[in-house]
Amino acid sequence: MPPIRTLHIALWTAYALVVVVHIGSLLVEAETIQRVTQPLFAPLLIAVLISALPRRTRTSTLMLIGLLFAWAGDSLSQFAPEAAQLVSVLCFLGALLAYSAALFPLWNRHRDPLRIALAIPYGGVVIGLFVACADGSGTLLPAVAAYALALAAMAFLAAGGNSLTWTGGTLFLLSSSMLAMSWFLPGASIAYSAVWVMLTYTVGHALLIAGLVKAIPARRWAPACRAGAALVIVES
Repeated sequence: MPPIRTLHIALWTAYALVVVVHIGSLLVEAETIQRVTQPLFAPLLIAVLISALPRRTRTSTLMLIGLLFAWAGDSLSQFAPEAAQLVSVLCFLGALLAYSAALFPLWNRHRDPLRIALAIPYGGVVIGLFVACADGSGTLLPAVAAYALALAAMAFLAAGGNSLTWTGGTLFLLSSSMLAMSWFLPGASIAYSAVWVMLTYTVGHALLIAGLVKAIPARRWAPACRAGAALVIVES
């Protein structure tokens, strides 16, 4: 196995281990470990992306931008707890917009009717959740509305990509929905909500990135001529 592919697998393994440690820290309420592990999610996924793709493309650039926004959402809110909700909403809004732009060409090429039909309820879920949480969002209402629209669009486009992006987008939608309920819906109670939010977020985010990487068949460990030819076909 080429060393770069071994590194790629090792990075996925490291991501999985960090996620497991983070989820465990939520269960035992170890806040210090939570603060240390959460900012590591996006950098590890960035390293996974860089280790797989031999050259920069439009899709990989948008993925990188989305991951940088996600890192900001995971990290900056820790340094501004009084504005944590606003920081998280705005940062992940940027991530969702970048991922939607990356997913659109893939959705446009495939346009699987079944996946598109199954994705229609996503809009209903997001609209219903936004209406329920509107009163509790207060001054964050405009930002929450923009986030809800971006979330629905990303989940819809992800469903029309491949099975990995579809599953990842759905889990991302589920994670954001549970988080919105815990933040803005008075009286909403989900057992171990923080655990479920982070589990669906980390797994969904990883699957979304894996699906987008899969859509670009060129690999660093593949022969240069094959990788280049595949890239021309996909990106043209």
